[in-house]
Amino acid sequence: LGLIAFVNDITERRRLSAPAVLEAQVTRMLADQRSFAMAENFAGQWLEIRNLDSIKPDPQKFPAWKPELRDAMKTETQMFFDWILRQNRPIGEFIDARYTFLNEKLATYYGIEGVTGPEFRRVELTTPERGGVLSHGSVLAVSSYPTRTSVVIRGKYILQNILGSPPPPPPADVPALDEEAVGTTASLRKQMETHRTNPVCSSCHTRMDPLGFALENYDAIGKWRTMDGGFPVDSSGRLPGGKTFANAAELRQILSQRQFEFARLLTEKLLIYSLGRGLQRYDRPTVNEITKRMETSGYGFQTLVREVIGSLPFQSRRGEVPKTVVAASPVH
Repeated sequence: LGLIAFVNDITERRRLSAPAVLEAQVTRMLADQRSFAMAENFAGQWLEIRNLDSIKPDPQKFPAWKPELRDAMKTETQMFFDWILRQNRPIGEFIDARYTFLNEKLATYYGIEGVTGPEFRRVELTTPERGGVLSHGSVLAVSSYPTRTSVVIRGKYILQNILGSPPPPPPADVPALDEEAVGTTASLRKQMETHRTNPVCSSCHTRMDPLGFALENYDAIGKWRTMDGGFPVDSSGRLPGGKTFANAAELRQILSQRQFEFARLLTEKLLIYSLGRGLQRYDRPTVNEITKRMETSGYGFQTLVREVIGSLPFQSRRGEVPKTVVAASPVH
């Protein structure tokens, strides 16, 4: 059983009513190898890497995409997640860690030297090209089209899975890009700039496009590049608040400074995962309280897990939420 499922089982048997007993059992389970199930299931859901098995990059454009490479990318992200959980590392390392987990195949694909053999191991990153999940091949591949990268999908991915502020659905009848022109007669950036001149599209694209352009140095299956077809990649951008960045590394630094927003997002995601349902109005105070405690405790990932397990929604998930809780729970 995974961590949350295991806690569900023993909680339902009323064996963990005492807080001290619950704390001891959570500590024991976090050290158990079975907690790797969180890396497989929760990370697969949150980071969407469970979609790796279903995507089909164009074999003509991306001949390197093979099952071995796909599985290596998935393993990198799972081991990275598991390390942050087991070591109780700050959640900001999901965004801008200076290490990852590689074997020789994936290291060679990333252009990282000094890694030999099929075994995965922690590798310190010494160049700015890689760092955090947004530079993982798994994430970059599931946020692309089969034939090319997508500024919009990647920008939306960051808003939805890192910042917790997804954009609204696109309006109907949005004109498509000229696929034949991308990388040949016009750069993707140039086409997107033209697209943003449509006032209906502009408000959302102002938020999404800069985030997506920051990742344009990675092709549709995560390989580093400096050219997109016949045009140099321009990964610079300006965020709506006025902050500018020159590349993905600088964007990661900006995002890593927004840990409170990220903590709220992870709290919501982990609560949804552990409860097996969407969040309701009466869950919002719990999200607020956990996020604040994360801030005061240094944003350790285990703190979040313990807070979710000890929360009222989790502890009472089999019964009705008290009416007094509903009445006293404003939406934030």
